[in-house]
Amino acid sequence: MGEWKRIVPDENELPGVVIFAVIFAAFAVLFAGMVLVAPGKVVGWWGMSSAIALCAGMACFLWRAGRTGVHFGPRGVLVHPATRAAEVVPWDEFVRFEVRPERAAGVAPRGAVVHVVRTTGDPVATPLKQSIDADWNRTFYFFEVVLSEVEFADALARLNAWAVAYTSRE
Repeated sequence: MGEWKRIVPDENELPGVVIFAVIFAAFAVLFAGMVLVAPGKVVGWWGMSSAIALCAGMACFLWRAGRTGVHFGPRGVLVHPATRAAEVVPWDEFVRFEVRPERAAGVAPRGAVVHVVRTTGDPVATPLKQSIDADWNRTFYFFEVVLSEVEFADALARLNAWAVAYTSRE
């Protein structure tokens, strides 16, 4: 991710999920080391291979969740959700960031989501959501960045300011 700078959340902020990713990775390495050092002492291969796969999978998922956010770079805006593939909106297709109500199937809209609007008109939803309750502030809820109303407005202003700075360079 060398060419990308995470704007929201702040790139200097280390989310707790990264710490858990490192812990799960350490367990995967520990279990794999046990298998490599003493394969004859492994009681159940199915259980040990399942433990290695589970720990490695959780480490990968949590590491990905720790990179969740909106990133800027010379190629455009990178929207990096935890549960979907990351998407780059090139600068020549970028129009603006805008807030839209959150939509969920069969549920009345609650909160808001920042979207990247393209020249084609189709929006790209970011993982940045406005908090619906004070208890959700500054947490990852289903691995999305949930911000209070004030932080949400600040994040939108920062994104638009960075977008102006990036697009005026070209």
